[in-house]
Amino acid sequence: MKLFLFEFATCGERIDDSIAVEGLAMFKAACEGFKKYYKIHSFVRQEYSDLFDLPAGDLNLLEDYLSESDAFLIVAPEDESLLLELTKIGEKYAQNLGSSSKAISVVSDKWKLYRKLRGKVQIPETSKKPLDCMFIIKPRVSCAGEGISFGSCTVPEGYIAQEYVDGKNLSVSVIVGEDEVRVVSVNEQLLDGFKYAGAVLPARIEEKAAREVREEALKAVECIDGLNGYVGVDVVHSDQPYVIEINARLTTPVSAFERAYGISVADMLNGDEPRFARRQIIRKGIGFSDCFVKSGDYCLQISDF
Repeated sequence: MKLFLFEFATCGERIDDSIAVEGLAMFKAACEGFKKYYKIHSFVRQEYSDLFDLPAGDLNLLEDYLSESDAFLIVAPEDESLLLELTKIGEKYAQNLGSSSKAISVVSDKWKLYRKLRGKVQIPETSKKPLDCMFIIKPRVSCAGEGISFGSCTVPEGYIAQEYVDGKNLSVSVIVGEDEVRVVSVNEQLLDGFKYAGAVLPARIEEKAAREVREEALKAVECIDGLNGYVGVDVVHSDQPYVIEINARLTTPVSAFERAYGISVADMLNGDEPRFARRQIIRKGIGFSDCFVKSGDYCLQISDF
C-alpha cells in the first residue's frame, strides 16, 4: 500500500529554519518508521532531496500524489488553517491516518478548544477580554509559541487571554485508535520564553504527577470527536495538571521515540507498546554537532540524557 507522507516545511513551502528543522525531524522519523508498513509515496523540496530517497517536488503535486495513494498522513502548522485545509484535500482521495478535518477545526482554534474542554478537564481560565489574574495573550490559531506574550489591558482581535499557570511544561503523546486511546510518552518541554527549544523524554517527573498528567490528557482527547492516530497534548503541571492545547498531528518528540523506547511512532500506531530504552534529550539551536537533521543554520540534536 502507498502512503503519502507530507510535512509542510519539508515538502511544501519554505518557512523559517528555526521551525523548519522540527518539521524535517518529524518527516525523517516518520519516513524511517512507516516504510516498515507502507511504500512511502511522496516528494520533498529541492533543498532536501539529498536527504531522502524521494523526488523533488512542490505543493502543485499534492493532489496528484494523493490520488495515487491508499493512505495519507499530513503534518503542517495550524497557522492560516494550513493543517485544516490540507487535510480536507487529503480526505477527498485516501484514508487519513491522522485526525479528521472536523477535529482539527476545533483543536487548532484555541477559543473553540477552550469551550469544548471547560468543565470537563482542568484548563486555565480563558477569555476574549483581559482577565483579573496574571495572563498571557496568544493568537486563536497559531503554533510553535508564535505571537504569545504577557497580557496587559487589551486583547487584540483574533487573540485570547489565558490565565498564566507557572509549572512544569509537558507534552503528552497519545495514540487514538478505534477501540483504544492510550498514552505512549510524557515529555518534558524545554522552552526559550514561550518558544520550543527541545524536550526530554520521558519527562523527569514523579510517578504520581505523571499519572495525573496522563489521566487529564486522556480526558481531554476523549472530549473531541474525530481525533485519530497520533495526538499531542500540551500540559502544565502545577498544583495539578492543566491542559493548554491539543495538537492533532505529529509533534517533535516522535523524532526521538526510536532511541527512547526502541520503537517508532509507526510501530506505536500499529499497536506496539513502548519499552523504555534510555532517556533522550532533544535540543534545537545553532552550533550543535552531531545533528539528527539540519535546516540552514538550525540543528535538531538527539542524544542520551
